[in-house]
Amino acid sequence: MLSLKKMISSPSVREYLKKTEHSFSLAEKATLVFNNPLISQSERLDALHEIVSELKKNPATGVSTYRNLNKNLESEKISATLLAEQIEARIKNEMEIEADLFRNPFGGIYSVALTYKNEKLRGKNVDWGYAPFPFSCIENAIEEARKENVSEGGKLKFFTVKLHKIDETDKYLFGRFSADGTLLSVDSSFMYTDIFSDDDFVDFYAEIPYPFNDGDIVRELHTGRIGVVNHLGGEKDGKLKNITKRNRDISDIIVPVDMLDDDGNFVYEPFFTPCVEYAGRIDETNGDGDFLSEAALLVKGCGSLEYFCDLIKKRLGKD
Repeated sequence: MLSLKKMISSPSVREYLKKTEHSFSLAEKATLVFNNPLISQSERLDALHEIVSELKKNPATGVSTYRNLNKNLESEKISATLLAEQIEARIKNEMEIEADLFRNPFGGIYSVALTYKNEKLRGKNVDWGYAPFPFSCIENAIEEARKENVSEGGKLKFFTVKLHKIDETDKYLFGRFSADGTLLSVDSSFMYTDIFSDDDFVDFYAEIPYPFNDGDIVRELHTGRIGVVNHLGGEKDGKLKNITKRNRDISDIIVPVDMLDDDGNFVYEPFFTPCVEYAGRIDETNGDGDFLSEAALLVKGCGSLEYFCDLIKKRLGKD
């Protein structure tokens, strides 16, 4: 049986799904696995193979899915055979990108970008830019990133390796690695196959109930961003259909969050539901913790507007 952790990285969301006995169709499982940024590439492909095996047991059946049609969610059926073919095509595509990323068939060069952990409240990723010198093979690029992580005391969050031709930088292969060098995902500026369409399983909508309510302070696990859940429409069962007033494509699998930007202002940012977790202890650096906590209380309807305004004045440098 496919582990729920392969689809949902948030412990709180997983617990809530189990409590409510919510289940996913194989189509929903496939899109959640494929888009999970916190599992390794090998885990992703193994899970997709497992889904294909399940689909092939009953090839004549239809698998329920949702599609975004004119901003109205309509349940449809996709044949198990077609879904299995789509997934197998994606697996093949991913494996070819990974193989060529390591094999370098067009004699390109590798460059590395390092993203460090940031303990600031806003969870901004610090991109140190591409290495000032190219690497001739990916093994050297990965080893250099590992050494950098050791020299920086394990502060590296992840790193990316980009392979491109010297004279054709817009055509590239791309790999994202954890700090220890585990491959997390691959991408390409071009598709290796041309069979994908708008109906491909990677863009299916999956309804994910979650336990978060307006005023909860949450963190997005794969980015470190922190914010206050807001605009759920007053319903505790956080489903996308309750938040269409945000005027967005409701096919997004998100939790509506107001977060602090780099200038300390609240901005709306959709957090990816499978990776949203309660924030826990809040860093008090630069007063952001107090500010965010008081904003959360106001959203819940039990905060002090006067105190919140005082915090705003302090942030603006006014008495």
